[in-house]
Amino acid sequence: MADTITKALLKKYFEGNCTLDEKKQVLAYLEQDDQSVLDEYIMEQATEGKPIETSEGIKKDFFARLSAIINKPAERKIISWKISWKPATTYRVAASLALLMVVGMVYWLGSNRKNGQAQQLVTISNREKLTHKIVLSDGTQVWLNPNSSISYSKNNFADTSREVSMTGEAFFDVSHDANKPFRVTSGNIVTRVLGTAFNITAYKAEKNIHVLLVRGKVQVTSGTQHRVLLPGQLLSYNNYNSNIDVHSVAIDGKMEAFTSGKMVFDNVPLASAIKRIADAYAVQIDLKDSSVLQNKMITGAYARNTPDEVLRRVLFIHGLKFKKKGEHEYTINN
Repeated sequence: MADTITKALLKKYFEGNCTLDEKKQVLAYLEQDDQSVLDEYIMEQATEGKPIETSEGIKKDFFARLSAIINKPAERKIISWKISWKPATTYRVAASLALLMVVGMVYWLGSNRKNGQAQQLVTISNREKLTHKIVLSDGTQVWLNPNSSISYSKNNFADTSREVSMTGEAFFDVSHDANKPFRVTSGNIVTRVLGTAFNITAYKAEKNIHVLLVRGKVQVTSGTQHRVLLPGQLLSYNNYNSNIDVHSVAIDGKMEAFTSGKMVFDNVPLASAIKRIADAYAVQIDLKDSSVLQNKMITGAYARNTPDEVLRRVLFIHGLKFKKKGEHEYTINN
């Protein structure tokens, strides 16, 4: 069935321009296991910042058929977003469905009224274990890490300004435009640039937000506080007391590490690093004694292979080990 479906036909379906036979063909396709063409179409629209316009009736049919897949016993084959280390059928299907709904529904439903005009909020979330590259309409490239998201207004982006908000972690290689500064809001700080490359770490559960400049120059603002960063400087903003600290770090190989999708830590508390690993791989990591992580920091770039391998390498440097309980549970001890 996938061989007979094209992205052009899916576009016709969502726009309500299909013939009766074409509609039947698409609806039958939505009940199949292999929906790789649909995956590609939705992500293509997301990366290009194009909202998927459709009627309420089509939305209802679309999500009803996707939800029905979860109850099917056969394992769905996910080509673009396959999770090789998770064997459970329900998890793989649910993860793919979540991806489609997170990327797709915001285009249809994420609108509000402002100044009498409908504002279309585009939100792209990465719920997989690998970093995903996104190219915005102005040419800016974004490498979005697992459990991270960026949002921007489809109506205004790249018009008079370029503004996005984000949570989690992302590396930005911003397309230069002196007339339209690029601004990233992450928590209580705003990073303003013209054309440069930098990484922002802004996980909601962590105490600090970090901005690491790799190339160019950025200005970071929080309230009345302003800091200008040069390449090799790392800014840390404390969410609890609003303190800002700037210090120099080595940036050799950093851009390659960020853009190749590695898990990068720059003097990060070990407890925070372990939390990121647990979230990225959807595993549970327990501690026999939480004091073993106190005052321990981690720096390094780690390939996103299996959770066992990443966890082993991160713990090794501090002389810690883990025991595996079941398939997705770990206990750390010394």
